[in-house]
Amino acid sequence: MAGWLRWEYCDTDTSAKLNELGLDGWELVGVTAVDGKERFYLKRPLPSLREQITLDQRNQVLEGSEGEMKR
Repeated sequence: MAGWLRWEYCDTDTSAKLNELGLDGWELVGVTAVDGKERFYLKRPLPSLREQITLDQRNQVLEGSEGEMKR
């Protein structure tokens, strides 16, 4: 399966949140409207296992340094 791009998906009913999601790498792929209520569907590539481990490690370091700063 190497070389295959995998995706993660999310949705929201708040158009004001679209800019924030876009900055986080989400791409708008669809919009529906039912009874006048819009729903926005987004996707972004899933990180590879190597990237995910690196992201997890980064988050642990940041959480640890924030804890040290609060002391």
